[in-house]
Amino acid sequence: MTIAKYTFNVIFFSLSLLLLSAVAGHFFAVKSTLAKQAEIQLQTQAYLSETLLDKTFNNVELLSDDIINSSLRSITQTQASISVSLVLADGSKTYTQQSSQPFHQPEWFTMLAQFDAFETSRTLYKDLSPFATLRIALLPAPWQQQLWQQTQVFIYFALSVCVVLGLLALLMLKRKLRSISQIAAQYSNIVNNQFSGPLPIPLDKEGRDITKMINHLIAQLEANFKRQATEAIKLKEQAYRDNVSSLGNRHYFINQLNSWLSDSHQGGLIILKSTLIDDIYREAGFEIGDKFVHSLAEELNANIIHSDVTLARLSYDEFAVLAPNITAEKLKVIAESMHTVHSELQQRHHIDYPDSVSIGMLVVHQPSTASQLLAQLDNVLAKAALTPAEPLAIADDSQQPISFGKQQWKSLLLEAIDNNLIQYSYQPVADDNNNILHYEVFSEIRKNNQQYGASQFLGAIEDVGAGVQFDRHVIAHHINMLNANPSFGPIAINVTSNSVSDPAFIRWLTELMERNQRLSSRIYFEIPETSFVRTPDSCSLLCSAIRFYKFGMGVDNYGRYLKSLDYLREFRPDYVKIDFSYTHQLNDQVKINLLSSISRTAHSLNITTIATRVETETQLDRLADLFVSGFQGYIIENQQVKASSGNPIQPALFT
Repeated sequence: MTIAKYTFNVIFFSLSLLLLSAVAGHFFAVKSTLAKQAEIQLQTQAYLSETLLDKTFNNVELLSDDIINSSLRSITQTQASISVSLVLADGSKTYTQQSSQPFHQPEWFTMLAQFDAFETSRTLYKDLSPFATLRIALLPAPWQQQLWQQTQVFIYFALSVCVVLGLLALLMLKRKLRSISQIAAQYSNIVNNQFSGPLPIPLDKEGRDITKMINHLIAQLEANFKRQATEAIKLKEQAYRDNVSSLGNRHYFINQLNSWLSDSHQGGLIILKSTLIDDIYREAGFEIGDKFVHSLAEELNANIIHSDVTLARLSYDEFAVLAPNITAEKLKVIAESMHTVHSELQQRHHIDYPDSVSIGMLVVHQPSTASQLLAQLDNVLAKAALTPAEPLAIADDSQQPISFGKQQWKSLLLEAIDNNLIQYSYQPVADDNNNILHYEVFSEIRKNNQQYGASQFLGAIEDVGAGVQFDRHVIAHHINMLNANPSFGPIAINVTSNSVSDPAFIRWLTELMERNQRLSSRIYFEIPETSFVRTPDSCSLLCSAIRFYKFGMGVDNYGRYLKSLDYLREFRPDYVKIDFSYTHQLNDQVKINLLSSISRTAHSLNITTIATRVETETQLDRLADLFVSGFQGYIIENQQVKASSGNPIQPALFT
């Protein structure tokens, strides 16, 4: 409960108690006064009635019933709500007259305002002998009516006074607590490291001191967060960035290559060697040489048109490209574009050195290692250098053509969707207490006793724009499963870059989430980091829809790009899955420092960091010390299988 709300409650209850006390006191005081007035009036009326009847009875020789009733009636006519009775001395007759008027007050008030009986009696004499007993009673109705009217007036007056006092107290309270309310309003933003500038300084001394202190703390927290983000970026640059070209260095490229091989090993590699670089360094000096290398890197990066490409400076005079899920034809197009860039840059610098560039290409579709592939790539580069007239050479890692082209993959996918050939398995993700966070969905196509994993066809279908159809099928299938089985989940579904940038898909998913909002706690959508970096506008639309309907959201391949981490603050995912290139070699101190830094940045924003492909207990323990709070892989899967046989979700086999 906030201070303002608590104080408001105190004021409300205090004024209510004051009002009730005042009304009760007024009620009993007025009642007592009216009772005294009634008693005085009763005695006066008794005296007057006795005098009147004595005079009448003594002046009449023979009393009749009419005379007696007429006398009593004359008494009741002088007073409203009175009862007069005359009992003869011998008890033979009783005469009674009563007058009453209607009075209007609530029945509950009549029950509450009960007066003691207003009654008295007198003995009348005729010829010095007792003749009769006169009894007079005042009815309570008029006194109750007066009490009700005066109580009403007082309640209205007291209520008005309490309302005025309450408003004055609230205005004073609001003015006093304005600074505290401003601080409370900023609480959630400060906790989530969202800093909106210093709070305005209030006029009162107490609020001024508190606000100055809070502003100082906010400034320190903001500076610490920026320092952490800057530290993470600097560590990434130191470990993986080539300072001259501003691209990733050899260490970065090999880590990306290892990560790709562990995930897919389907794609291509390109290496460009420029002897011109050494010539310029040697003849023009380091400053001119650095400018040439930087210009070459910028133009190579700008002219390579393919999703999810890694470009790095492999060595002093070599640049390398990693292109996952690419065909040989597309790889040749990229290589030719790189050759054109180099030639045009050479002409602009007016340098006429023939045979200054050679390019080797390697098509990969079999499991291998980074060292073997780089050795093969060097052999292809050497082959290209032997043909200066056509300095481009291409080879296949097994001298076999790629199984399918992009259109064939698309046809196979559409056939699988139409004939329900897509099979699913689920791999658990657990926290450091071995509690399940979610299960990641893995898809594969099974046809004619052949299995095709998503890593084999995903790149091809994205090139032809079929990723949206694939995502729609997978999401709709699992929505139906979750509706049919309340114990199923929670699950994480990967979304392709095609879908993230497709407005029709975002509209479709928004409508689907609206109809199935009850499943929001059981579904997470994993968006690749490349979408946050390359298509932030489209990604913002998708993330806004996901957040609006309270579904979960994660980032896949976190840390793969040498970009700023500011997108985490903007999109606020529930978790990030750290790219495998940062987590598979934890004996490298540079890598450990970088992993700790990027994990700490996410941790400071209350974002869960998840490491994938965790295979051993040692790896699990070391990752837990580096701000990693979630784990996925072989070791987690084994623990879950041992802990719970018969789980409704069948874990995926780790590959």
